[in-house]
Amino acid sequence: MTLQILIVIIFMVAFIGNLYADRHSNLKLLKGLTKSLLVPLIILFYLISAEHINYFIVTALFLGFLGDVSLLCTKKIFFAIGLLAFLVGHLFYTLAFLQSTQYFEIVPIWFFAILIPYILYGLAILRILRPNLKEMLVPVVVYMCVILIMSFTSSSRIWNGFTPQFLLPFIGSLFFIASDSVLAYNNFNAPSANYEQFIMFTYILAQVLIVAGFLY
Repeated sequence: MTLQILIVIIFMVAFIGNLYADRHSNLKLLKGLTKSLLVPLIILFYLISAEHINYFIVTALFLGFLGDVSLLCTKKIFFAIGLLAFLVGHLFYTLAFLQSTQYFEIVPIWFFAILIPYILYGLAILRILRPNLKEMLVPVVVYMCVILIMSFTSSSRIWNGFTPQFLLPFIGSLFFIASDSVLAYNNFNAPSANYEQFIMFTYILAQVLIVAGFLY
């Protein structure tokens, strides 16, 4: 328990430090150090706290860490690497969610109608982003489909019961969509440092909520 409390304290200090650095463009070193710490601390907390370790979750988190480090670099190649890391990470989250619903065996057919709001949201975001996507159109569409499916599979876990184990990851998946939507808008439509705090806050909250739902 003492180690867990220590991890939480270090995590909170790093998180607050990162949000502070996001507001000040001259604190790039602090931003890089704190951002690189956050997901590894979540992984460590999960590994020492979970009753049963789900390695899909651990892999997704590790890929998130790789994505975080890649996005610290400004070159386009690193943005592409980060995008790929997050995409594969969402696939592993999807596998974790599917695993806990016996790969849709317990989900009624009518529930797939929940996909309609996801599809409408994806089309709306694509309409906003498309004029500036150019050669990134296909990767962004693929990424968007993957993250929306990830969130849908999270929502399907309601058939295991309306519990924190369902609710926390589902809310986390929605925060992931919010974070990545603003990140895409910031990269392709209206680049501005003003979005960085929101992107990082919702992204880390998404990771924390998903992990929290898989602790027990």
